Amino acid sequence: MTREKAVWRIEQVVKEKLIKLNLSSLDLKGLPPEIIKCKHLTELDLGFNKITQIPDALGHLSNLTLLNLCSNQITSIPEVIGQLSNLTRLDLRWNEITKIPEAIGQLSNLTQLDLFNNKITQIPKAIGQLLNLTQLSLGYNQITHIPEVIGQLSNLVLLSLSKNKITSIPQSLGQLSNLTDLYLDSNEITFGMEVIGQLSNLVALGLSNNKLTSIPEAIWQLSNLTRLDLGNNQISFIPEAIWQLSKLTQLGFENNEITSISEAIGQLSNLTLLILENNEITSIPEAIGQLSNLTELHLRRNKITSIPEAMGQWSHLTSLYLSDNKITSIPQSLGQLSNLTDLHLDSNEITSIPEAIGQLGNLTSLGLSGNQITAIPDVIGKLSKLGWFSIGHNKITFVPKTLRNLENLKTLDLGENPLPLPPEILQNLKSYKPGELLTLLDSYFLTRDSLEEAAEALHTVLQPKVTDKAIEPTESVTAQNSQLKKDIAALYAINARLAKAAEPNGYTPTKVAKAALKAQTSLIAAIKALEKMDDIVASDS
Repeated sequence: MTREKAVWRIEQVVKEKLIKLNLSSLDLKGLPPEIIKCKHLTELDLGFNKITQIPDALGHLSNLTLLNLCSNQITSIPEVIGQLSNLTRLDLRWNEITKIPEAIGQLSNLTQLDLFNNKITQIPKAIGQLLNLTQLSLGYNQITHIPEVIGQLSNLVLLSLSKNKITSIPQSLGQLSNLTDLYLDSNEITFGMEVIGQLSNLVALGLSNNKLTSIPEAIWQLSNLTRLDLGNNQISFIPEAIWQLSKLTQLGFENNEITSISEAIGQLSNLTLLILENNEITSIPEAIGQLSNLTELHLRRNKITSIPEAMGQWSHLTSLYLSDNKITSIPQSLGQLSNLTDLHLDSNEITSIPEAIGQLGNLTSLGLSGNQITAIPDVIGKLSKLGWFSIGHNKITFVPKTLRNLENLKTLDLGENPLPLPPEILQNLKSYKPGELLTLLDSYFLTRDSLEEAAEALHTVLQPKVTDKAIEPTESVTAQNSQLKKDIAALYAINARLAKAAEPNGYTPTKVAKAALKAQTSLIAAIKALEKMDDIVASDS
């Protein structure tokens, strides 16, 4: 059926003399021979099919300027591709191509060539003839060598060679004076880094996952650099020279061996994203507070023991990740981060939550699990936009009723806390359907209040009334018990309705239903206790 649809579209293009033809996502295993009729086509989309071979007939479509063959099963590019002399964009991503033919050099008008994620092992010298090329993507292949002819591509703006097996950078790369984006991530480059310093217009440089033990000196010459990724290396030190990259907006050093953050980093006033997670950092310098334009800070999985008060200067910060450290307290200056939406401090040694947290009106996600926190402050109820709250594995014994004010809360983790009765309702329940969580909280607070009242009443009943004649039971015992039984019975009914309403098909109970049913056990026990008291009072009267 898909081939018939493709033929029908071809006929429509011929009939109406259209210049664009979309045959993508039709499950085609080959190109219909009728395509030869579309000699006036300028754009042909054959992406996301199961084509294994590019037919020679394609060479007759000499007016093509755009050819998309991405996400197919093509293993080779035929020499006939060189006949498409008007082609400006050629997309062959996500195929199984092993070789680029020399004929590629005949595409003199080509500006964009994308061969990302194939099985190419070598870049042909003919690539140097594509003088109009501005974007060349060869990432995720098996290339071991960059030929010197790469330096002839004087109009190249973007060069992507990530995830290959390249060990060195040729000197000719320094001739690419118009290059703005260079991605060499996930290679094994150990030689030729000094050439990068000649790329004065470079704004984005990716060198992550290259087993680098230090930052190449040549990088300090790239004064226009705005994005630098050096993650997943073996770098242990950030030199003072980092201040020279004053235009940086994004800086990545994740998964290295860095032990300290240079004070000079505070001079990168344009920085918006800083990633330093999974290192050996023990402290955050006060100078980091000078990064007033910072919007995201990633410092998870380090050995940090404290957060500087200077954090309050991050007025634009939206995301702060400090999980898996050794932090013992949260500074009050946290409250100044009015734009913060995501705060994660899980797996630390924090003992209390500051009142200042109530000032974070834009917070939507709060992670505090795995600490030593003993109480949730009432001000948590002011976080009206909070939708995700994790505070499991702490030492919390009481849940404030202000939690009920969080109308947008959809995910709550209170598991593994020493909560008193009835723990069954909130322990180990983490995610809920819309509206389910607030209903569950209502049930929890109602049950807790009633059982606390029952416990208090039973305590009062058991206290004897002393007179000058003798010790005798309190006169109001029977009346108190009667009212308490009514209250608890009503609460039992609420739980029963909650359990029933939470069963979507009458057979499969939800988490809420199961929790409500468990809570009824405590209620039944309370009623039986009151009945026993009635018997005691009756026998003593």
